Amino acid sequence: MSSRNSCDIGKRDNVEPKQLRYWTFFTAVSQIFGILMVFFTGYWNATWNGGYTWGPNVLYPNGSIALHTHDHHYHGTFMTVGLVFMQGEAILVYRLLRHENKAFSKTIHAIFHGLTFLLFITGLIHIIQSKNNQDVPRHFYTAHSWVGLMVMIAFILQYVAGFVNFAYPKTSPAVRKWFISQHRVYGLVIFGVSVAQALMGISQDLWITIIGQRYSGFGLCYSYFECAGGQGIIFNLNVLFIIFYAVSVVCLATSPKYVREKTLDES
Repeated sequence: MSSRNSCDIGKRDNVEPKQLRYWTFFTAVSQIFGILMVFFTGYWNATWNGGYTWGPNVLYPNGSIALHTHDHHYHGTFMTVGLVFMQGEAILVYRLLRHENKAFSKTIHAIFHGLTFLLFITGLIHIIQSKNNQDVPRHFYTAHSWVGLMVMIAFILQYVAGFVNFAYPKTSPAVRKWFISQHRVYGLVIFGVSVAQALMGISQDLWITIIGQRYSGFGLCYSYFECAGGQGIIFNLNVLFIIFYAVSVVCLATSPKYVREKTLDES
């Protein structure tokens, strides 16, 4: 009996390091995806249709069409970096910092979500400013904007509920035990919808470019994959790395193999 137990213990000891090696590899891959996503998001918004311009409205290069979207690129960048990258990192914090004290991990988790909040509020301000610069301002009339508002409201409610339950004033252990599973599920749902929302926004921009032709000629060249400077490739890579990063976050956060072990302060 004791011999069999010793063998079982040995097997468990051998399995855990192997799982952690896989964890290190997949975590590194997810971070590479995230960094590339942020890079291509920034590069794309900085190089197409005037980039990160600021100030008075500008004119279309041929002088015939006024552009009123100088804040639009900031919106796309802040929303993607905030609601996708920062939120994804916040979700992974407890597993990335698997050997740190729970209180420290909790603080970093809250900070990442706080940065997410600041970025999406900034992105919201920029898109409202962009719309206000149009000849006839129109706000919140697309599915993208409706879903975006739902994501923001859900995120704020989730953040407040998490703070009240786990930070201050804190609920009873029984309530926290029940709430933690709900918190995890709703967090992943909000993250997933945020990713879908980012892709909706990118698709909407492309649709307006091709059909409405309110911007530069990117829509036309993209239709034939003939854009100068490889802009079509950059656009596609931006979309792909958003998807790759999101999938990697969900897989790492939901895999039972990589559940965070309790630290001494939790014992």
